[in-house]
Amino acid sequence: MCRFEGVVPAAAGLVCLLALDVGTTLAQPAAPRVTLGAQVQVLTLENSDANVGLGGRVTVDVTRWLSVEGEYQFIPRDQLEVTDGAIDGQRLGIRYHRRRSTALAGIKAGYRGQRVGVFGKVRPGVTRLTDRGVECLGDVCIAALLAVPQYRNEFALDVGGVVEVYASPRWLARVDVGSLIVRHRSTAPPCPVGDCTSSNLAVSAGVGVRF
Repeated sequence: MCRFEGVVPAAAGLVCLLALDVGTTLAQPAAPRVTLGAQVQVLTLENSDANVGLGGRVTVDVTRWLSVEGEYQFIPRDQLEVTDGAIDGQRLGIRYHRRRSTALAGIKAGYRGQRVGVFGKVRPGVTRLTDRGVECLGDVCIAALLAVPQYRNEFALDVGGVVEVYASPRWLARVDVGSLIVRHRSTAPPCPVGDCTSSNLAVSAGVGVRF
């Protein structure tokens, strides 16, 4: 409690009120800065079907509008079909069965309101495919015997947008829409001789908890 005596009680009162306000502000708990999240992802490969996977994310808020984050994605069944035509009226094609692991780290920046946040993201990283077998499509299966993919670690760049909805100070829902750009060096589709780039639609939805 502040007590004032003397010639300038008003000025002394103002100083006391400012001191109380600063003390109250310092006593308040800091806003959560770290978010742990999990999501389901749908990755649509260029000129192919969609594959579904899971992922986890750690986000650290540098400011209200800028964050750094790292993410790991795993797709247990990453399939790619390549159709080269037909022989004697029979379709000639190959389905590649793979697993995909992707690690990304980068920044997220944009607007954060009380209930909704809208951001852009740029996250470079690495993606890796693991061979799980080759399947021949149609009745002509000779080509499948020659299709032995050799996968390597590939540079990946995830760019796109993020929308977050804050259900409470700790819980949020998040939707990502963007493109996973991969620089291929492997001797496997979509670049049988390596050295090409693909742009793949990536959509994910999940939840997060802030600490």
